[in-house]
Amino acid sequence: MRRICWVVFLTVCWNIYGAIAQTETPWRRFEFTHPQMGTVFRLIFYARTDTLTATGWAKAAFDAVDSLNAAMSDYIPESELSRLSQYAGIGQFVPVSRDLWQVLKISEGFSRKSEGAFDVTIGPLTRLWRRARNVKELPDSARISTALQSVGYTQLIVGPRQRILLNRPGMRLDLGGIAQGYAADRCLQILRKFGVKRAMTDAGGDIALGKPPPGKKGWDIEVSGSPGQRLFLSKCGITTSGASYRYLEVDGKRYSHIVDPRTGWGLTHRVLVTVQAKDATTADAWATAISVLGKTGWLQLKHKPKGVTVWLTEENW
Repeated sequence: MRRICWVVFLTVCWNIYGAIAQTETPWRRFEFTHPQMGTVFRLIFYARTDTLTATGWAKAAFDAVDSLNAAMSDYIPESELSRLSQYAGIGQFVPVSRDLWQVLKISEGFSRKSEGAFDVTIGPLTRLWRRARNVKELPDSARISTALQSVGYTQLIVGPRQRILLNRPGMRLDLGGIAQGYAADRCLQILRKFGVKRAMTDAGGDIALGKPPPGKKGWDIEVSGSPGQRLFLSKCGITTSGASYRYLEVDGKRYSHIVDPRTGWGLTHRVLVTVQAKDATTADAWATAISVLGKTGWLQLKHKPKGVTVWLTEENW
């Protein structure tokens, strides 16, 4: 008798479970875009929810991107990053926000590992080259030499308790090689707080990937520079960087918008780099560093990062 009751109980439970599964809210795909950081952020995620709720989640993620831009942009004179430069060379530690401190701390590590190819203190040089592209003439070599005196990642001191010291006068920071990746990762972090794990953020080629779409083995990603090569990835970051499209051409020679912080000059080799790493922040920073290093520099780098996959094509202009 007890056995019959147990079988009946299991049968009833199974039928109830089947009914619930059949009526469970289906997955819905949501896509949102938001212009920021000089590009367009694209957010795609899957959730069992309504459009109004999903829109609120996307807004929370994009609001965070806006806040990061307000803190980390070197184009905005009132940004936290720009204000920090006012304290360069006076020997004083300056308290900063947690996000800015975190990005600078992470950047310090990338600079050491890349032997200076990645360097957020490159600001004085990028300002010269922005002007050069606008007026379509090379920066004066003397000005480059002067700017180099204010560049050097070892002069960026990341102190405890969210404090930063810029050790040399004239130092300016430029987070263009890492901020978009960091912001893409932040979008996924915010969505996870809402229980959304099947998500992707594309910040102009800096891509942060969560769990794959329902029924898929991964997000379908095409490797730039390798036509036809597709990857199915999840829970990682992938970034493409290159010195192919934005450049200054003078006397038949092209100088990329990517500047080598060690020499002060725009790259003169055409390079396209795709990096897959544990997150978009790491992929973004290494894509920048490897663009500067070029194929030879990357092969000669003593301590290559673990867990990083690189696709690299290079040719002279």
